[in-house]
Amino acid sequence: MEKDRILSILQENYDYKITDIEFLRDSGGIVYIVNSTEQKFLLKITKKAFQDTILQSVKVICYLFENNFPVPAVIKTKAGTPILEISKEKEKYLFILYEYIQGKEPELTLYAKKAGQLAGQLHKLLCDYKGDLVKREFHFFIERYIDILREKEYSRINDYADLGKKLWEHVKDSPMGVCHGDFHRGNLLETAGGKLYLIDFDTVCIAPRMFDIVTMCDITDYFHLKSDDIKTTAKVYKNFLTGYVSENYLSEVEQSSFQYWAAIRHFQLQATIVEVYGIDCIDNHFIDEQLKWLKSWCEQSPVIFI
Repeated sequence: MEKDRILSILQENYDYKITDIEFLRDSGGIVYIVNSTEQKFLLKITKKAFQDTILQSVKVICYLFENNFPVPAVIKTKAGTPILEISKEKEKYLFILYEYIQGKEPELTLYAKKAGQLAGQLHKLLCDYKGDLVKREFHFFIERYIDILREKEYSRINDYADLGKKLWEHVKDSPMGVCHGDFHRGNLLETAGGKLYLIDFDTVCIAPRMFDIVTMCDITDYFHLKSDDIKTTAKVYKNFLTGYVSENYLSEVEQSSFQYWAAIRHFQLQATIVEVYGIDCIDNHFIDEQLKWLKSWCEQSPVIFI
């Protein structure tokens, strides 16, 4: 959609004197910075095909904002709706305008405890959320990737399948809750005053809480596992837990499952990458290297995560 057309749509549908827009990024949806005479906003435009996910995301953000959790406000249209639906050439687009938060990605080694407090508050608050959300279980975390390897006719698929089943056995009874779904430090914003905001709820779901926690705390290199990175991850996780349990209960079984979830996350993330970029975005060499990473992690991490 042309820039001038987007600007016109915003001016027609929002109670602000919007002057111009600046392209920011294209990441599952096109994102713009929106300037008005009063303040800045963030605009996300997605296609109608993602309506269910976007509706869930916006409902959760509005719920959190109403309960004083640090998320950007969703700006309502003149008609009082949080989402604006626009049709163009048989294609439908969803516009969501957010409060613009000026901030930067925090240094997690310094902010681990504070990030843990935020996660604890988030999970506790979402215990009372009543909206319908997708549930993420064994298929999402493990089987999706095995299915992809099967489609690619990968020769060592049994190694992955056996490892995936063993890992899941350790976490299959993990308590479920509403999770952010993409709770990495890139979705945290640290303001000049040191306050943390959480953004981008497009993958909000019902899943084991440790999924969010591991996503934030695992700072190992995704391609090259180093023992020093494992030790740093363990230190970050320890500090994160201090903050989390000050706000919310986390059982000892959950706390001791980090090593399994960190490996499971590689299955989950690989499948998601292929779903986004296509099955040819990975080759056998890449898959072999990931298997080496997983085996190395399973050998080294039990010594550190005890």
